[in-house]
Amino acid sequence: MGVDRRIFLNGAGAIVGCTLGRVGLAEAEAARNGRTPITKQEWGEIIRGGTTGTLTCVQTPEVVEGPFYYESSLERRSLAESHAGEPLRLGITLAGLIPGGSRCTPLSGAIIDVWHTDAAGLYSNVGSDLQPVDTVGQTFLRGHQVTDDRGYVEFETIVPGWEIVAARPPVVAARRTTHIHVKAFHGRQVLTAQLYFPDQLIDDLYTSVEPYKSHQLLTAPGLTRSYERIHNAEDLFYTSSKSQPMTVTREKGVLVAKATLGVASQGNRGFKNYFR
Repeated sequence: MGVDRRIFLNGAGAIVGCTLGRVGLAEAEAARNGRTPITKQEWGEIIRGGTTGTLTCVQTPEVVEGPFYYESSLERRSLAESHAGEPLRLGITLAGLIPGGSRCTPLSGAIIDVWHTDAAGLYSNVGSDLQPVDTVGQTFLRGHQVTDDRGYVEFETIVPGWEIVAARPPVVAARRTTHIHVKAFHGRQVLTAQLYFPDQLIDDLYTSVEPYKSHQLLTAPGLTRSYERIHNAEDLFYTSSKSQPMTVTREKGVLVAKATLGVASQGNRGFKNYFR
């Protein structure tokens, strides 16, 4: 299935327009291609939803997915696969916004795909040319779920570590602050984003919690020495996208992070067959 990239929103502010599909022969052709136009009923639901939504939207920057994404991740809630680290409950809400307002309504039936490193800064399914340990064929800390009626999914995972890879001069070493990659698929729209953590939380983990304490210094294939961990303000992607850390709380001893992602939408039109 082809997907068109659009501007996505995460709270109040920037808005992009919706388009209405044509009817007649154009509609029939679109249906055959899996691109059924919006209906009058759906449009009415959008308008009503725009006045009764309970979420507030602001712009979420589009960010590159990086070199470590791959399609067809497992549909699952639990991602860690016994990898050590601070337990984390990650809740993500996907919401739709119509032109002319800042209120969002939940989008059900959408796919939220996440992936991130383990506490040692390693991704699954990555070869030894990019990281010290070959994890090709492994699936840890990757997965997707379909949003419920509230536009919500929740993952049980661990707090990621920071990461480093070799880069071309003059950068030499590309260091990344702790983050989680996200792709949200809704209809033909795709959001690629990254979620970040408060510096103080990550500092505390690297000061007092294993295995984070043992990985303050990292190296990678092609580098001649180890490098120190960086903070959010030193991360090029964090600063260039003007990102903000997620809100993280501790509930019954478990860290809970919440993020809201949104899209200027033609209604709740999800797709259930993207992952096969």
